Amino acid sequence: MILIAGKEEIQLNYNKDFAVINASTNVREALDTIIQASIRLLVIESEGKPVGVCDSFHLLMQKDQPEQKVVFHTDFILTTSKDIFSLANDNFSYALIEDDTGEIIGWMDQKSVEIDHLKQAYSKDLGAITTDLEAIVDSIYDEVLVVDSLGKIIRVSNRSTHQLWGVDPETVIGQNILELEEKGWFKPSVTRKVLEEKKKISIVQHNRLGRKILAVGNPVFNQKNELERIVIASRDITAVKKLEEELEEAKTLKEKYRKEVDILKKVQHGNEKKIIYQSEQIKNLMFEVERVARVESTVTLYGESGVGKELFAQAIHQLSPRAENPFIRINCGSIPENLLESELFGYEKGAFTGALSNGKKGLFELANEGTLFLDEIGELPLNLQVKLLRAIQEREIMKIGGSKAIPINIRIITATNKNLEEMVSQGTFREDLFYRIHVIPLFIPPLRERIADIEPIVYHFLEYYNERFSSKKYFSEDAMEVLKTYKWPGNIRQLQNVTERAMVVTAEQMITANDLVKILDNRQKNQHPVEVHTIIPLQHAVQDTERQLLQLALLKYKTLTKVAEVLEVSQPTISRLYNKLKNSLQVR
Repeated sequence: MILIAGKEEIQLNYNKDFAVINASTNVREALDTIIQASIRLLVIESEGKPVGVCDSFHLLMQKDQPEQKVVFHTDFILTTSKDIFSLANDNFSYALIEDDTGEIIGWMDQKSVEIDHLKQAYSKDLGAITTDLEAIVDSIYDEVLVVDSLGKIIRVSNRSTHQLWGVDPETVIGQNILELEEKGWFKPSVTRKVLEEKKKISIVQHNRLGRKILAVGNPVFNQKNELERIVIASRDITAVKKLEEELEEAKTLKEKYRKEVDILKKVQHGNEKKIIYQSEQIKNLMFEVERVARVESTVTLYGESGVGKELFAQAIHQLSPRAENPFIRINCGSIPENLLESELFGYEKGAFTGALSNGKKGLFELANEGTLFLDEIGELPLNLQVKLLRAIQEREIMKIGGSKAIPINIRIITATNKNLEEMVSQGTFREDLFYRIHVIPLFIPPLRERIADIEPIVYHFLEYYNERFSSKKYFSEDAMEVLKTYKWPGNIRQLQNVTERAMVVTAEQMITANDLVKILDNRQKNQHPVEVHTIIPLQHAVQDTERQLLQLALLKYKTLTKVAEVLEVSQPTISRLYNKLKNSLQVR
């Protein structure tokens, strides 16, 4: 159903998978109904009126008593599609939606009602933001035009001028930009290159008036990954001074709107630490995080050092019912073995020489009702693995020097950069503990396997250090490509380190590829120049190595003559290699 809010249409996505049963229905019959009808919710009626609801999860919890009547919840509300948003702040589990005749036609849970309410509340703001964004586009570029997948011009920005076209820009709407290239209006065509390569292209064009135009073509894909639009931003770079002034203006506008977006984010999400990502791998992982956060099962996070395992552990805690209770972290590898036991389990007064007179609570007690995150669990000594196993199984601990078990109610999340299964086979990790903590394993991919995340993470660090250092530094396009091609053995932690160092040691506001190459070269002096992380065909490995070598060399030295000299091969060899790989190179 679609509700109209001002000029915006808000989609009310209520669910229709429900069935109505009598209050006398037993669990077995109710389960049969849910399975046969493939539904998630039962509405319980008595004397023709709804008296409660029972979802599939709570019904499954009753499966051990099949002949008993279904136990249901009464914290539901009856409402209509017109009135549902007025109840967004009420406390209820489910809202049953009735039509004009009083018949139940669907249902929504409280979270879905809140989300649709937010869509309605922000619809007018989104319209205003859209208007602002159009104004920003008109102010940033001399010209912005949009073409469809065949090259037909469908939109031209307000700031387009006769200097770029030689005619009134409005008169070119509806014409094919590829035909204009053939008529000699400009060469080469950025549209043609984007259509051929299906990626962002930047070129310098020469128009028929003798002016140089920087054209950047950005492809826009639909949900089927089909090219739907190309947005072309063109700028007259004949006048360098004018370009510099407008670039500064664009940065000011960008900063203004970035701050406004940050305010909106803080209002909506609070001050919680956010996982920054854009890759499909992390999107899928976050779906898993959201699912496992709802249950109490033990989670083990696997990943190399520096991938952000603690952030994912915090995300699980924040999305769980324990979010308002403590989140306690300990690195099992950073504390000496003789102190680790007292840190985890605490001790009674007089338990050992040097003990506090009043004793001390351990981290298990401090995390009670919340979450205990055991980082680097693979470093836990074998004798403490036994006590940890007992704490997980019995849900109680014994302090050092204590004689009475202390009950605990915590969720355990562990993390490691080691292969625990191998450690079990080697006898360095207890098999019984492994199966207790390995209930839900989540694998965090290294940064080199999710290149799409590098750019947003870098922008986050730039923002952080610019504010910290009171600077306005940024990476050039070729510098960003260097960051994307580097393998990052230290993952996000190393990326943060390199970003900070680049901002400190570079004198100019723009950090270039040469600046980064110097920093990364220094870091790699003691590393093997070629690293192999997985088994692939030898020919593929040779081609990939050639491509990386050529790309890094071109970023640093710019000319094929110098590249050939540095790589110690002939110039014809480099020319052949460049022609072979140029479509896969990310250099300008």
